[in-house]
Amino acid sequence: VEASMLRSEAAAAAAGQCENGFAVRIAPGASGAKERSEFAAALVEELVEDGVIPRSKLRHELQDVHPFSAGFVAAGGGVAPVLRMERASMIYFGVPSYGVHVNGWVRDPRRPSSREPSAMWVATRSMSKATYPGLLDQMVAGGQPTALTFDENVRKECEEEASLPPEVIAAIEPAGSVSYRYATPKGLSTKVLMTHDVEMPQGLQPLCSDGEVEQFRLLPIAEVLRSLREDLPVWKPNSALVAIDFLVRHRLVSESEPGYAELVRLLRQRVS
Repeated sequence: VEASMLRSEAAAAAAGQCENGFAVRIAPGASGAKERSEFAAALVEELVEDGVIPRSKLRHELQDVHPFSAGFVAAGGGVAPVLRMERASMIYFGVPSYGVHVNGWVRDPRRPSSREPSAMWVATRSMSKATYPGLLDQMVAGGQPTALTFDENVRKECEEEASLPPEVIAAIEPAGSVSYRYATPKGLSTKVLMTHDVEMPQGLQPLCSDGEVEQFRLLPIAEVLRSLREDLPVWKPNSALVAIDFLVRHRLVSESEPGYAELVRLLRQRVS
């Protein structure tokens, strides 16, 4: 797709009514994924040249794009993408991205038969991180690459970020998802975070091996609750959502908590 074609076609893109309001259709005449991808690449290059997308932010990595209704589709799963786009440009077009978060918890050693979490391992993000340096995070968390399944990515992140042994990784349990959408100066950020829980053995401390974590701390559940209620800015925003979801699922937040019903409703809503 030539840049001159891009300007004329983008200017003439049809604004049509869709189910939830209005949408702009880009390259509606494209005949397949290859043509859509070429048009998207030309459009991204135009946005870079216009200064909308900083060239320094480009990752030169293409990511598969599927209909949101299909959920996450790992590469090699036999499902062809609608198109492929530069990863750094996804947010500018509102394309959903996925991540995995792992809550590490321990039970009270004085009550070994109880399955109620008494403390949670919390990571402090490295000060060298490009986003949210120094803020609190799950024990393990990371973006979801197209080349891996969720299980494969969880295993990789647990090994790299927390040096967890194989027997602990094998005990990790999927716990659902937290999804949200919000407007940013870049565009529409749509995220789906796949949540996981794992009971950590007494005395086992996670160790960072990839430099992305400043420190790990084992916080009593009462302290986690206090920080979320009274000191929310110390948390990475989406990690706070995952922590709240964990506390709600494990019935560590009382139904008498102000705004409880609305909180649960928002945690369970689906973005589409």
